[in-house]
Amino acid sequence: MSTECLFSEQYAAALALLTQNTEQAQAQATQLVAIARQQQDGEWIGQAYRLQAKAQSLAGQKKDAIKTLQTAIRYLKRLKHMPPVMQCEDELGQLYYEQLDYYLALDSWLKSLEIAALLQDSRGCIRAYIGVGKVHFAFGDFRKAMHFHLIANSLSLPLQDKELDCEVALNIATAAYRLGELDRALAALGQVSQHLLDGINHPEWRAEVLTYDGLIHLHFERYREAQEILSQAYQLFRHNKLVAGQVQVMSALARCFIGLNQIDLAEECLQEAVRLSERQQLATLLLESQSLLAELYLDSGQYKLALEHRKKLHDLLTGQSLGQGFPLKLSRHSSARLRKIERELEMSKSRHRLLRLMTP
Repeated sequence: MSTECLFSEQYAAALALLTQNTEQAQAQATQLVAIARQQQDGEWIGQAYRLQAKAQSLAGQKKDAIKTLQTAIRYLKRLKHMPPVMQCEDELGQLYYEQLDYYLALDSWLKSLEIAALLQDSRGCIRAYIGVGKVHFAFGDFRKAMHFHLIANSLSLPLQDKELDCEVALNIATAAYRLGELDRALAALGQVSQHLLDGINHPEWRAEVLTYDGLIHLHFERYREAQEILSQAYQLFRHNKLVAGQVQVMSALARCFIGLNQIDLAEECLQEAVRLSERQQLATLLLESQSLLAELYLDSGQYKLALEHRKKLHDLLTGQSLGQGFPLKLSRHSSARLRKIERELEMSKSRHRLLRLMTP
């Protein structure tokens, strides 16, 4: 059997193991890394390291996954094989983002964007712009988040890639909801729902659609409808072990129960949201759930508990402010990098338009 066939077979086997046995998947990925490095094949090296990082991430070894991708990037740069560097930077950005290291996430996504722009890789640009938008969203700058998601959308339209369109639309929906642009949010959610009906298999995206659909019902004080939809979202998040989604939905469900005057259920939801947020170190969601819990105790006359949670909230806000800063302030260097990339992309688009016009 040729080395290429051996690599392909082992890669497929390791990929299949990801959802079944992450330990075995890691072992297979380690073997693949060795084969790829022996062959000095940049594409294989990128695939093997990314697979190893994915297995580590799924096993909860986020820091190991980050180190794996950093190793891959250094190795691939020495080989001057940039397409897989771009992919590794994108996935590294996502890992940093999940760890709430937003500035490092931004740096990785900017690096990915720079490479993608240089390679004229539309998909790479789209993924990076989604990432940059997500960082701004995380810092509460929803207008900037929308700006970058709309850039991603304009780049994705010509590709007619349903999965990519779906991801972009979902991010547009979340930003639109936060901006109070509910018609735009509903339109984007409808687009995502249609793609999911067409066979795209992403349970977490389905859960996100349900979440924001429920939140919009909640906005209009349709508490029963919101509760039913959000409960479906919660079950999906829980089934797929997506804790951040569970926490977000539990906070929303608490607001439903408050609206329905079911205070005990609201308290249970928020206590569980706080517990999960603390366990998973989900700082932003912990702030929201602690704030809601403090308000709940205050409104119900439980002043001692309200004061206790207000103090916790104050400590959280102080720590978050010192650790990350609100809102996101890009350094001059990062801002300049973004502007430079955007100019290059615009110039590239203009050149392509001119070429089309000049072609008989």
